[in-house]
Amino acid sequence: MNLKLSVPKGVDIDSVSFSLPFDIDKKAKNANGHLTATKDKLTVYYDDKAVREFAVSDISKITVEQLIGCSMLCVRDMHGRDICVCQFSQKYYMRYAELAKIYEHYIATGEFTEHTDADEPSCQKCGAALRGSSKCMFCDAKKGVFLKLVKRLAPYKVQFGLSLFATFVLYAFDVINPLFQRILVDDLIVPNNSDWGLFWKITLCILVLNLSSMGFRLLQEVCNYKISTAYGRDLRRDIFNKTQQLSMSNVAKRTPGELINRVSGDAATLQDFMTRQGKDMIFQTTALVALLIIMFITNWKLAIVITVPLPLAAFLSVKSFNAISVRYGRVWRFQCRASELLHDVLHGIRVVKNYGNEDREIEAYRNASAKWADSVKKADILWYMVQPPIRYIFSIGEFCALFFGGSMILGREMQLGELIQFTTYVAMLYGPIQWLTSLPRVLAQARVSAGKVFEILEENNDISDNENAVSLDIKGDIEFKNVYFGYKAYNPVLKDVSFSIKQGEMIGIVGHSGVGKSTLINLVMRLYDATSGQVLIDGTDVRDISQNSLRSQVGVVLQETYLFSGTVLDNIRYAKPDASFEEIINAAKTANCHDFITRMPDGYNTVVGERGYNLSGGERQRIAIARAILHDPKILILDEATASLDTQTEKQIQDALDRLIKGRTTIAIAHRLSTLANADRLIVLKKGRVAEIGTHTELLQSKGVYYELVMAQKQTARLRKSETPALAMG
Repeated sequence: MNLKLSVPKGVDIDSVSFSLPFDIDKKAKNANGHLTATKDKLTVYYDDKAVREFAVSDISKITVEQLIGCSMLCVRDMHGRDICVCQFSQKYYMRYAELAKIYEHYIATGEFTEHTDADEPSCQKCGAALRGSSKCMFCDAKKGVFLKLVKRLAPYKVQFGLSLFATFVLYAFDVINPLFQRILVDDLIVPNNSDWGLFWKITLCILVLNLSSMGFRLLQEVCNYKISTAYGRDLRRDIFNKTQQLSMSNVAKRTPGELINRVSGDAATLQDFMTRQGKDMIFQTTALVALLIIMFITNWKLAIVITVPLPLAAFLSVKSFNAISVRYGRVWRFQCRASELLHDVLHGIRVVKNYGNEDREIEAYRNASAKWADSVKKADILWYMVQPPIRYIFSIGEFCALFFGGSMILGREMQLGELIQFTTYVAMLYGPIQWLTSLPRVLAQARVSAGKVFEILEENNDISDNENAVSLDIKGDIEFKNVYFGYKAYNPVLKDVSFSIKQGEMIGIVGHSGVGKSTLINLVMRLYDATSGQVLIDGTDVRDISQNSLRSQVGVVLQETYLFSGTVLDNIRYAKPDASFEEIINAAKTANCHDFITRMPDGYNTVVGERGYNLSGGERQRIAIARAILHDPKILILDEATASLDTQTEKQIQDALDRLIKGRTTIAIAHRLSTLANADRLIVLKKGRVAEIGTHTELLQSKGVYYELVMAQKQTARLRKSETPALAMG
């Protein structure tokens, strides 16, 4: 969340850690205020003038109170007095609440952070929200992304060079043709010269040029095709590979629709730019310079007349670039939002239909699509407003060429063939110039896409292997040592968690929702790294174990079962691609899913459909368990693995799991505490801390947190039983 929205006039944005506006004064009237914050003080501004300061060292507590119609930021000083710092409308409530959390954490621990949630990062120079990009559209160097794109052409430099060579040869043929036209007019047609030998020589030269151009054009097209295909393929591959290597926290910053847009849409834009428009840019620039030289050699007086308007056209094009870039940045954002909505609705189409929300989703997509179209319209309107003046400037140059050229012919300073040659060159000259004036639009689109692509390719992974990471043959001992973890450093989910698990133990993790149970197992799998403390496996810090080695020996069955589109066989074999059919059947039998698989029309070759929706929830869960069994892990993690099953199926799965967990270290999270009664030990979490550790019997006898959870669950079960007969009678 961006906590540096704007700063008062005269305040350097780099001199403050946070700066938020507020819009209500003490008399409940509209105000133009700012609150700036640093490690040492909070400063209140009204109309860009500092009116109050609060030293952080004098504050014992900082809170945000939500009132009716407005909210306020309050501090409590060391004398216990509560003071209102500023008031603001509800649109700023979440930002001030986040600011209060940061300073509460700082006051309690002495740890100060200027980094807030990366969902809405801001530019350090101008404070503008980056909205998913690591580089600011306004402040980032323009050359950087294009140099990176050019470097990616290195593997195809031979094909690119041949294509460029063919293009220049073809253009040279176009430049030579007017010379023959001039000879025909000045030496044959105008003087009525019947030199048929010269005529046939010129005709033959033109024919040879045209035939030669066919060969070079074929070479150009073949090279262009090869470069385009390879460049796009490799770029999409690199983006996809990087998304697979990113940590969960990196991936969670973006929606699936946004990532899909970068792999497909942005990669296609860059493919077209580098293999067609980029080459054209080199060619058109070189052609422009070459033509100007030829025109000055042909007739320097007319050449000066033609080139006078060009600097003005170039000035307008350059000035329009930044404005067009900003608008195409908006186009990209609205396109992403429409793609995200489409992705979510299509994947959740069953939920949409179950709730009869088709019309609402149609309206939502219509609005998103309309905003996308509106952003394109605004970008194109600006572009088309710039183009007419530039084209008018060109028309002035063409008029001047004809006017002064005609005058020179009448004054016997120029021959007709020379004027035809020159005007042909003028037409050829304005082709590159007009193309180059359209360059801001092309560059703007490419720059936006390149910025998004390189943001992914160059992103630093939060979770990466150490240089000396080891491949460990895991036995199964796990230890947490004073582990703290928070998705935000100032708001920890786990606090000073310490416990150990011995090889082969079955451990249950219990506690209320939100206490950090799933977070704890994520740390074991190293989907996240602990903020402080250590997570050890067989005495080795997980950060010193290669990720591939660790995860290849950890099996997971999650509450939210995910099956890939494909067959049942493919989904079970996903855990071990080289598994034999016999191994897959044994895993399916252990998971008690072999019987229902063989009853399906195509057995193991039955297609499960999108996310496995052709199967019931229990069937999907059992296939996921079979996949984990085939994986044969040293450490098994069960996160609500039986949550989607009915009582009879749960008994079958529980029997299968009992066989599976023998000899393996198992960590299980279950909503129904009765399923963990046979665990070797239970670890009870409360408010992110370890509240109790012991067996089911021991914890019941101690009558602590676990006892309360069990009693509450039993009471809920009794209420459900009492409601069932009543419903039946009704």
